[in-house]
Amino acid sequence: MLNDLQLNSILEDFDIAYWKINLFSKEIDWSDHFTTLVDNLDSANNPYEYFLQEILHPDYRYDFRVNFEKLLTENETFSFEIRMRLENGKYRWFECKNLRNKDESLRETAVLLFVNIHQSKRDQYTIEENFFYYRETAEMTCTGGWYVDIIDKNIYWDNVTKKIMDCPQDFHLDYEERLRFYAPEHHHIMNSAFKKCELYGIPFKIELKMLTLYNREFWVRATGKPVYNQEQQIIGIRGVFQDINENKTNEINLQNSLDIIASQNYRLFSFAHIVSHNLRSHSSNLSLVVELLKEAKTDRDKLDLLDNINYISENLDTAIAQLNDLINVETTLAKKSVKIKFNDALNTVLASIAPLINRENAKIVAEFHSLKEISYIPEYLESILLNLITNAIKYKQPGRKPVIYIQSYISNGKRFLEISDNGLGIDLDQHGDKMFGMYKTFHHNPDAKGIGLFITKNQVEALGGSISITSTVNIGTTFKITF
Repeated sequence: MLNDLQLNSILEDFDIAYWKINLFSKEIDWSDHFTTLVDNLDSANNPYEYFLQEILHPDYRYDFRVNFEKLLTENETFSFEIRMRLENGKYRWFECKNLRNKDESLRETAVLLFVNIHQSKRDQYTIEENFFYYRETAEMTCTGGWYVDIIDKNIYWDNVTKKIMDCPQDFHLDYEERLRFYAPEHHHIMNSAFKKCELYGIPFKIELKMLTLYNREFWVRATGKPVYNQEQQIIGIRGVFQDINENKTNEINLQNSLDIIASQNYRLFSFAHIVSHNLRSHSSNLSLVVELLKEAKTDRDKLDLLDNINYISENLDTAIAQLNDLINVETTLAKKSVKIKFNDALNTVLASIAPLINRENAKIVAEFHSLKEISYIPEYLESILLNLITNAIKYKQPGRKPVIYIQSYISNGKRFLEISDNGLGIDLDQHGDKMFGMYKTFHHNPDAKGIGLFITKNQVEALGGSISITSTVNIGTTFKITF
């Protein structure tokens, strides 16, 4: 059996001090290590009271006294954490506990241990503090953590992620439903990101749309990194979701505003171009002819100059009409969009150009089964159809009956209108960047003014859409409009 000296040496190595208490005499025998820790204990008149008042932290005095009295009277075991002021004046954490003595012959003696747990307590506080800062930071930045176990096929979300997704705290996402919370149009993005991360260890940081439990759509920034085991095999993917919906929405709105401003500036530039060049040219020519008319000597010269005045006035009237068309793009925007059927808009246009269609023996084929109607400004839709259909007829292939195929449809959640023809086609490598410019013509057609496609593009973009072209020379052209 170990004697007190051996026991004290062993316990001191583990930074454990102790009291030996005689339950009959109530005398306390302090271990050497305990007196070394607290100092001045032996010089006190009443060491026990000195311990309570000077060594033990005030927060634990009452509980210690109560439990110690129970130990003396009932030999009842207890264990709790306390703080003691050591000889350096600093408080340290200890676990104070006594063990029930199983030896009936020694039951008059109790042993009270003081186990130094200060480092583990500090580590615990550090972990709790770090977790607190993590939790607060996550809450303030709307950033939630997640982990995908690719071995056992499990998905784990922390509480912030569940909050972001409007899910209850006990919610669990099945691995087979892992794409449930992503917007359908972004499924391929996440599939690709997870596949590359799982198979090749490629981390990702992407922005995409997600859906909450109640299908509310919002933007997130998803970050993911591979997790390796000791054999450097990928066993999971760990990452975070950050709710960036407000910033992303503002960014998209700002970009839309910039696009609108750019489009308006372009129209303003075109308007200024007509005013500064065309009208000035016509007015200058008119002024010159008037001066010549004043100086004309013969009636024949005057009649020739009058013909010139008539020609100039017609061109001036055309330029003013073009200005009016451009202004109408802006004024028509003030009108509200209404539900309009593509078939109704097409019938209105075909009725207005029936003589042209009959003269050129053009065939119009329309299919609006997939998308029958759209919310739009009727005048715009009719103008778009008019310009593109008349262009297709105007630039028909000689000797070939013009056929124009029109269809509307929905793809990937977007609405489209396509108008295709079998006409001359356009060399886009040479003219692609000029297709929608003002006064741009490409086939030397004397009736071409170069204003129709320019106005069509402005009308489409004014309502937030886009227009594109594909074409093959001598085969035909297709215009695709995205609403």
